[in-house]
Amino acid sequence: MTTKEKNYYENITTNLIGQKISEVYYEEINYEAIIEFWEHSTEIHSIDMNVILKLESGRIIQIKWDNEFHCFGIGLEVLEKMKQQPSGMKIINVSNHANWSKILNKKITGITVFWDTVNSIEKTELKNDSELKTVTKKLPQTWEIEVEDEKLWISTLEINEGGHDYYWSDNLTVFFTEACLQKYELIENADENYILREEIIMSKIS
Repeated sequence: MTTKEKNYYENITTNLIGQKISEVYYEEINYEAIIEFWEHSTEIHSIDMNVILKLESGRIIQIKWDNEFHCFGIGLEVLEKMKQQPSGMKIINVSNHANWSKILNKKITGITVFWDTVNSIEKTELKNDSELKTVTKKLPQTWEIEVEDEKLWISTLEINEGGHDYYWSDNLTVFFTEACLQKYELIENADENYILREEIIMSKIS
């Protein structure tokens, strides 16, 4: 395990494991439309930007797509407060949505991080030339979040209003049932997973 990966896991453990969710928000592009595109279906939400969790402790956690490991993986940021939205963006409170309301005030008991690999071309400058080589990198693509007796999944996957899907995307998709998740084979195609729990941290290579 690299130092970067260790810090990533510690950030998740410190800020989320054992915490209770009190409110949930989506950060979206403001399309100024009556119909919200994020609700792809009752069981699948595809969000432009971030999923923001307000915890019972008062801490605000932003789950986001970023390029900490590679574009685009799933990351985490602690916010001091709900940020003021720039023009063209908006925050939507989804705490009362049926799939979120059933996990509010329940403890996050475990998070499994599923990693994927991607090949990228990198250019190395030599003395009188340059060299292109293929480099394999891994990125955290999906989180499986256990909230006591419930589970949900968040992935850097985009499902647009036309039903087309794009992997390693600058979007987040939330799945509330395993049946919906299986259609996209995110877990089946993962190269590695890492399990974070309240008392144990263990790694499993698949």
